Amino acid sequence: MSTDSENIPTLSLHRRLVVVAILSVSLVCNVLVLFLPFMHLRKGLITEPYTLFRSVEMLWQGGLYVLALLVVVFSVVFPFAKLGVLAWISSTPTIVGLQKTCLNWVEKLGKWSMLDVYLIAIILTLTSKQLFVGGEPRIGLALFIIAILLSMIAGEILSAGLQEESKVQEVAKASGSGWWLTLSGLALIATITLPFLRIHDWRMLDHSYSILFLVPVLWMEGAHLASALTAVFLVLAPLAVWIASAAAWWQHRDGHWSHAKLRWVPMAHRWSMLDVFGFALTVFALESESLMRTEVRWGVLALAGTLVLQRVFQSALERDRF
Repeated sequence: MSTDSENIPTLSLHRRLVVVAILSVSLVCNVLVLFLPFMHLRKGLITEPYTLFRSVEMLWQGGLYVLALLVVVFSVVFPFAKLGVLAWISSTPTIVGLQKTCLNWVEKLGKWSMLDVYLIAIILTLTSKQLFVGGEPRIGLALFIIAILLSMIAGEILSAGLQEESKVQEVAKASGSGWWLTLSGLALIATITLPFLRIHDWRMLDHSYSILFLVPVLWMEGAHLASALTAVFLVLAPLAVWIASAAAWWQHRDGHWSHAKLRWVPMAHRWSMLDVFGFALTVFALESESLMRTEVRWGVLALAGTLVLQRVFQSALERDRF
Protein backbone atom coordinates (compact mmCIF):
# COMPACT_ATOMS: atom_id res chain seq x y z
CA MET A 1 0.00 0.00 0.00
CA SER A 2 1.51 3.33 -1.08
CA THR A 3 1.67 6.32 1.20
CA ASP A 4 1.82 10.03 0.47
CA SER A 5 5.47 10.13 1.53
CA GLU A 6 6.35 7.64 -1.18
CA ASN A 7 5.03 10.02 -3.84
CA ILE A 8 7.10 12.97 -2.67
CA PRO A 9 10.14 13.54 -4.99
CA THR A 10 13.45 13.52 -3.13
CA LEU A 11 16.70 15.32 -3.88
CA SER A 12 19.85 13.24 -4.11
CA LEU A 13 22.79 14.09 -1.87
CA HIS A 14 24.91 14.79 -4.95
CA ARG A 15 22.38 17.33 -6.26
CA ARG A 16 22.20 19.07 -2.90
CA LEU A 17 25.99 19.25 -2.59
CA VAL A 18 26.25 20.77 -6.08
CA VAL A 19 23.68 23.41 -5.10
CA VAL A 20 25.57 24.23 -1.88
CA ALA A 21 28.82 24.67 -3.84
CA ILE A 22 27.11 26.97 -6.35
CA LEU A 23 25.51 29.02 -3.57
CA SER A 24 28.88 29.40 -1.83
CA VAL A 25 30.49 30.92 -4.93
CA SER A 26 27.45 33.14 -5.46
CA LEU A 27 27.67 34.37 -1.86
CA VAL A 28 31.33 35.35 -2.27
CA CYS A 29 30.50 37.27 -5.46
CA ASN A 30 27.55 39.03 -3.79
CA VAL A 31 29.71 40.18 -0.89
CA LEU A 32 32.45 41.46 -3.20
CA VAL A 33 30.07 43.54 -5.34
CA LEU A 34 29.04 45.52 -2.27
CA PHE A 35 32.51 47.09 -2.36
CA LEU A 36 33.53 46.97 -6.02
CA PRO A 37 32.35 49.45 -8.69
CA PHE A 38 30.20 48.28 -11.58
CA MET A 39 31.56 50.97 -13.88
CA HIS A 40 33.40 54.29 -13.93
CA LEU A 41 31.08 57.05 -15.10
CA ARG A 42 32.62 60.17 -16.65
CA LYS A 43 30.72 63.45 -16.81
CA GLY A 44 32.83 66.18 -18.37
CA LEU A 45 36.21 66.02 -16.67
CA ILE A 46 34.93 64.23 -13.57
CA THR A 47 35.00 60.44 -13.28
CA GLU A 48 33.33 58.64 -10.40
CA PRO A 49 32.72 54.97 -9.56
CA TYR A 50 29.19 53.67 -10.04
CA THR A 51 28.34 51.11 -7.36
CA LEU A 52 25.14 49.55 -6.08
CA PHE A 53 24.91 52.11 -3.32
CA ARG A 54 25.70 54.97 -5.71
CA SER A 55 22.73 53.89 -7.82
CA VAL A 56 20.50 54.07 -4.77
CA GLU A 57 21.96 57.44 -3.79
CA MET A 58 21.28 58.94 -7.24
CA LEU A 59 17.64 57.86 -7.10
CA TRP A 60 17.20 59.10 -3.53
CA GLN A 61 18.77 62.49 -4.24
CA GLY A 62 16.48 62.82 -7.26
CA GLY A 63 13.46 62.34 -5.04
CA LEU A 64 12.64 58.92 -6.51
CA TYR A 65 12.27 57.29 -3.14
CA VAL A 66 10.12 54.34 -4.21
CA LEU A 67 12.53 53.41 -7.02
CA ALA A 68 15.49 53.75 -4.65
CA LEU A 69 13.82 51.31 -2.25
CA LEU A 70 13.07 48.90 -5.10
CA VAL A 71 16.74 48.88 -6.15
CA VAL A 72 17.74 48.22 -2.53
CA VAL A 73 15.24 45.37 -2.28
CA PHE A 74 16.04 43.62 -5.56
CA SER A 75 19.77 44.35 -5.96
CA VAL A 76 21.02 44.45 -2.35
CA VAL A 77 18.65 42.63 0.03
CA PHE A 78 16.98 40.04 -2.21
CA PRO A 79 20.19 38.36 -3.54
CA PHE A 80 21.25 37.47 0.02
CA ALA A 81 17.72 36.48 1.03
CA LYS A 82 17.51 34.28 -2.06
CA LEU A 83 20.77 32.51 -1.17
CA GLY A 84 19.50 31.93 2.36
CA VAL A 85 16.24 30.45 1.13
CA LEU A 86 17.97 28.17 -1.39
CA ALA A 87 20.46 27.01 1.26
CA TRP A 88 17.57 26.22 3.61
CA ILE A 89 15.74 24.29 0.88
CA SER A 90 18.83 22.29 -0.08
CA SER A 91 19.43 21.27 3.55
CA THR A 92 16.74 18.57 3.36
CA PRO A 93 16.19 15.77 0.83
CA THR A 94 12.49 16.56 0.40
CA ILE A 95 10.84 19.86 -0.51
CA VAL A 96 7.27 20.20 0.66
CA GLY A 97 4.91 22.82 2.03
CA LEU A 98 6.53 26.16 2.81
CA GLN A 99 9.85 25.19 1.24
CA LYS A 100 8.19 24.44 -2.09
CA THR A 101 6.26 27.71 -1.97
CA CYS A 102 9.43 29.67 -1.22
CA LEU A 103 11.28 27.95 -4.07
CA ASN A 104 8.53 28.91 -6.52
CA TRP A 105 8.66 32.56 -5.44
CA VAL A 106 12.47 32.69 -5.49
CA GLU A 107 12.46 31.37 -9.05
CA LYS A 108 9.84 33.86 -10.18
CA LEU A 109 11.59 36.86 -8.61
CA GLY A 110 15.21 35.81 -9.16
CA LYS A 111 15.66 37.61 -12.47
CA TRP A 112 14.69 40.97 -10.95
CA SER A 113 18.13 41.19 -9.35
CA MET A 114 19.30 41.99 -12.90
CA LEU A 115 17.63 45.42 -12.67
CA ASP A 116 20.86 47.29 -11.92
CA VAL A 117 22.75 45.28 -14.56
CA TYR A 118 20.40 46.45 -17.31
CA LEU A 119 20.44 49.98 -15.98
CA ILE A 120 24.23 49.99 -16.37
CA ALA A 121 23.96 48.33 -19.80
CA ILE A 122 21.73 51.19 -20.96
CA ILE A 123 24.15 53.80 -19.61
CA LEU A 124 27.18 52.11 -21.19
CA THR A 125 25.40 51.95 -24.55
CA LEU A 126 24.15 55.53 -24.58
CA THR A 127 27.50 56.96 -23.48
CA SER A 128 29.50 54.97 -26.04
CA LYS A 129 31.71 57.20 -28.25
CA GLN A 130 30.41 60.39 -26.62
CA LEU A 131 32.72 63.27 -25.68
CA PHE A 132 30.80 64.81 -22.79
CA VAL A 133 30.01 61.56 -20.97
CA GLY A 134 31.45 58.08 -20.97
CA GLY A 135 31.30 54.77 -19.15
CA GLU A 136 33.84 52.04 -18.53
CA PRO A 137 32.73 48.62 -17.18
CA ARG A 138 34.54 47.37 -14.08
CA ILE A 139 34.91 43.99 -12.40
CA GLY A 140 31.92 44.50 -10.09
CA LEU A 141 29.50 44.25 -13.04
CA ALA A 142 30.78 40.82 -14.12
CA LEU A 143 30.82 39.52 -10.53
CA PHE A 144 27.25 40.67 -9.94
CA ILE A 145 26.06 38.98 -13.12
CA ILE A 146 27.85 35.77 -12.11
CA ALA A 147 26.28 35.91 -8.64
CA ILE A 148 22.76 36.28 -10.07
CA LEU A 149 23.23 33.56 -12.68
CA LEU A 150 24.61 31.08 -10.15
CA SER A 151 21.68 31.60 -7.79
CA MET A 152 19.20 31.17 -10.67
CA ILE A 153 20.98 28.00 -11.81
CA ALA A 154 20.86 26.65 -8.24
CA GLY A 155 17.10 27.19 -8.20
CA GLU A 156 16.69 25.40 -11.52
CA ILE A 157 18.73 22.43 -10.25
CA LEU A 158 16.49 22.12 -7.21
CA SER A 159 13.34 22.40 -9.32
CA ALA A 160 14.59 19.80 -11.80
CA GLY A 161 14.78 17.29 -8.97
CA LEU A 162 11.11 17.78 -8.16
CA GLN A 163 9.55 17.24 -11.58
CA GLU A 164 6.43 15.12 -11.46
CA GLU A 165 5.68 12.29 -13.85
CA SER A 166 4.48 13.48 -17.26
CA LYS A 167 0.82 13.49 -18.12
CA VAL A 168 -1.12 13.86 -21.33
CA GLN A 169 -4.70 14.95 -20.94
CA GLU A 170 -7.51 15.47 -23.40
CA VAL A 171 -8.82 19.03 -23.45
CA ALA A 172 -11.11 21.15 -25.54
CA LYS A 173 -9.47 22.45 -28.71
CA ALA A 174 -8.08 26.00 -28.61
CA SER A 175 -10.22 28.69 -30.16
CA GLY A 176 -9.24 32.35 -30.29
CA SER A 177 -5.92 32.25 -28.44
CA GLY A 178 -4.01 31.85 -31.73
CA TRP A 179 -4.73 35.48 -32.66
CA TRP A 180 -3.12 36.69 -29.45
CA LEU A 181 -0.13 34.42 -30.14
CA THR A 182 0.33 35.98 -33.59
CA LEU A 183 0.03 39.53 -32.27
CA SER A 184 2.49 38.86 -29.45
CA GLY A 185 5.00 37.48 -32.00
CA LEU A 186 4.76 40.60 -34.15
CA ALA A 187 5.10 42.82 -31.09
CA LEU A 188 8.17 40.84 -29.98
CA ILE A 189 9.90 41.37 -33.33
CA ALA A 190 9.16 45.10 -33.08
CA THR A 191 10.46 45.16 -29.49
CA ILE A 192 13.81 43.66 -30.46
CA THR A 193 14.38 45.69 -33.62
CA LEU A 194 12.78 49.12 -33.07
CA PRO A 195 14.68 51.87 -31.19
CA PHE A 196 13.60 52.30 -27.57
CA LEU A 197 15.49 55.54 -26.84
CA ARG A 198 17.03 58.39 -28.78
CA ILE A 199 19.60 60.85 -27.47
CA HIS A 200 18.26 64.36 -27.91
CA ASP A 201 20.96 66.54 -26.36
CA TRP A 202 22.96 69.36 -28.00
CA ARG A 203 26.08 68.30 -26.06
CA MET A 204 26.06 64.80 -27.52
CA LEU A 205 25.87 62.89 -30.78
CA ASP A 206 22.27 61.93 -31.52
CA HIS A 207 21.68 58.19 -31.86
CA SER A 208 18.75 55.83 -31.60
CA TYR A 209 19.15 52.53 -29.75
CA SER A 210 17.37 49.20 -30.06
CA ILE A 211 17.80 45.99 -28.06
CA LEU A 212 19.73 44.45 -30.96
CA PHE A 213 22.01 47.50 -30.97
CA LEU A 214 22.86 46.93 -27.30
CA VAL A 215 24.68 43.66 -27.99
CA PRO A 216 27.52 44.90 -30.25
CA VAL A 217 27.93 48.19 -28.38
CA LEU A 218 28.32 46.50 -24.98
CA TRP A 219 30.82 44.08 -26.50
CA MET A 220 32.79 46.95 -28.01
CA GLU A 221 32.80 48.75 -24.63
CA GLY A 222 34.38 45.71 -22.96
CA ALA A 223 31.25 44.52 -21.13
CA HIS A 224 31.45 41.11 -22.81
CA LEU A 225 29.40 39.18 -20.25
CA ALA A 226 26.67 41.83 -20.21
CA SER A 227 26.64 41.77 -24.03
CA ALA A 228 26.25 37.99 -24.15
CA LEU A 229 23.51 37.98 -21.53
CA THR A 230 21.66 40.77 -23.31
CA ALA A 231 21.59 38.60 -26.41
CA VAL A 232 20.45 35.56 -24.43
CA PHE A 233 17.92 37.11 -22.05
CA LEU A 234 16.50 39.93 -24.19
CA VAL A 235 16.53 38.22 -27.61
CA LEU A 236 16.90 34.44 -27.48
CA ALA A 237 14.92 33.75 -24.28
CA PRO A 238 11.91 35.88 -25.34
CA LEU A 239 11.94 34.09 -28.70
CA ALA A 240 12.07 30.78 -26.82
CA VAL A 241 9.06 31.89 -24.78
CA TRP A 242 7.12 32.61 -27.96
CA ILE A 243 8.14 29.28 -29.53
CA ALA A 244 7.14 27.47 -26.33
CA SER A 245 3.82 29.29 -26.36
CA ALA A 246 3.32 28.34 -30.00
CA ALA A 247 4.06 24.68 -29.16
CA ALA A 248 1.54 24.81 -26.32
CA TRP A 249 -1.07 26.36 -28.58
CA TRP A 250 -0.43 23.80 -31.34
CA GLN A 251 -0.87 20.86 -28.97
CA HIS A 252 -3.94 22.47 -27.50
CA ARG A 253 -5.29 23.08 -30.99
CA ASP A 254 -5.32 19.31 -31.51
CA GLY A 255 -7.11 18.78 -28.20
CA HIS A 256 -4.11 17.52 -26.19
CA TRP A 257 -2.09 18.91 -23.31
CA SER A 258 1.31 17.27 -22.68
CA HIS A 259 2.94 18.32 -19.41
CA ALA A 260 6.16 16.49 -20.31
CA LYS A 261 6.74 18.48 -23.49
CA LEU A 262 5.78 21.80 -21.92
CA ARG A 263 7.88 21.67 -18.75
CA TRP A 264 10.40 24.03 -20.26
CA VAL A 265 7.75 26.74 -20.89
CA PRO A 266 7.83 28.24 -17.36
CA MET A 267 11.64 27.98 -17.35
CA ALA A 268 11.80 30.02 -20.56
CA HIS A 269 9.62 32.64 -18.88
CA ARG A 270 11.94 32.77 -15.87
CA TRP A 271 14.96 33.46 -18.09
CA SER A 272 13.23 35.97 -20.37
CA MET A 273 13.96 39.42 -18.97
CA LEU A 274 12.12 41.92 -21.15
CA ASP A 275 10.04 42.95 -18.14
CA VAL A 276 13.19 43.61 -16.08
CA PHE A 277 14.70 45.58 -18.97
CA GLY A 278 11.49 47.60 -19.31
CA PHE A 279 11.65 48.56 -15.65
CA ALA A 280 15.34 49.48 -16.00
CA LEU A 281 14.35 51.76 -18.89
CA THR A 282 11.79 53.43 -16.63
CA VAL A 283 14.37 53.99 -13.91
CA PHE A 284 16.86 55.39 -16.41
CA ALA A 285 14.30 57.76 -17.92
CA LEU A 286 13.49 59.12 -14.46
CA GLU A 287 17.07 59.60 -13.24
CA SER A 288 19.03 60.42 -16.42
CA GLU A 289 18.26 64.12 -16.73
CA SER A 290 21.59 65.11 -15.18
CA LEU A 291 23.45 62.76 -17.52
CA MET A 292 21.74 63.37 -20.87
CA ARG A 293 18.43 64.21 -22.46
CA THR A 294 16.63 61.39 -24.21
CA GLU A 295 13.27 60.76 -25.77
CA VAL A 296 11.22 57.58 -25.85
CA ARG A 297 10.83 55.82 -29.19
CA TRP A 298 8.43 53.22 -30.60
CA GLY A 299 10.39 50.31 -29.18
CA VAL A 300 9.14 51.11 -25.68
CA LEU A 301 5.52 50.89 -26.80
CA ALA A 302 6.29 47.62 -28.58
CA LEU A 303 7.88 46.28 -25.38
CA ALA A 304 4.82 47.19 -23.32
CA GLY A 305 2.60 45.63 -25.99
CA THR A 306 4.63 42.42 -25.99
CA LEU A 307 4.33 41.98 -22.23
CA VAL A 308 0.59 42.67 -22.26
CA LEU A 309 -0.10 40.40 -25.25
CA GLN A 310 1.87 37.55 -23.69
CA ARG A 311 -0.31 37.80 -20.59
CA VAL A 312 -3.48 37.94 -22.65
CA PHE A 313 -2.41 34.90 -24.69
CA GLN A 314 -1.61 32.84 -21.59
CA SER A 315 -4.98 33.76 -20.07
CA ALA A 316 -6.79 32.88 -23.31
CA LEU A 317 -4.94 29.55 -23.56
CA GLU A 318 -5.78 28.62 -19.98
CA ARG A 319 -9.40 29.63 -20.53
CA ASP A 320 -9.59 27.44 -23.64
CA ARG A 321 -7.95 24.58 -21.75
CA PHE A 322 -10.59 24.52 -19.03
